[in-house]
Amino acid sequence: MQAGHFAVSLAIATYFDWNLPTALYSVGIHWLPNADALAIKVGWAKDDFHCSITHTFLFTFALSGLIFIFSRYYGLLTLINLIAHMAADLPSTVGQQLFWPISKKKFTIALWKDTGFWGWETIKGSYKQKWPWILDIAAFTFLAYRLIVIY
Repeated sequence: MQAGHFAVSLAIATYFDWNLPTALYSVGIHWLPNADALAIKVGWAKDDFHCSITHTFLFTFALSGLIFIFSRYYGLLTLINLIAHMAADLPSTVGQQLFWPISKKKFTIALWKDTGFWGWETIKGSYKQKWPWILDIAAFTFLAYRLIVIY
């Protein structure tokens, strides 16, 4: 599910104040856990860093809590987007250490084989499988429904 993250984050934004700042914030915060790929790309971390610390409940609650101190609105939007991001990544075989640092057990539904975390090869590999297509279509269909309801 690559493009589906975009649809999920915008669908979440439709439940808040549907405007450009909320939509941009929702997309940005939803993609934030994947910033771990940047650390790998520049050589600050090894490949197995992807879907580790930034895909945990500790990261989710710590960041949401910090933002909540300044804005309940954005704190809640952050919490919902980060949980949705982790849920959207569960079908990949990469697995997520949701309860790190308490447990290093990786959770996955394993509907499709992980094909990496960066670049065109990742996208091509992902969309050669049926489940990313199915879930992305579902996410974009739900986003379309939400926009129809709003407008």
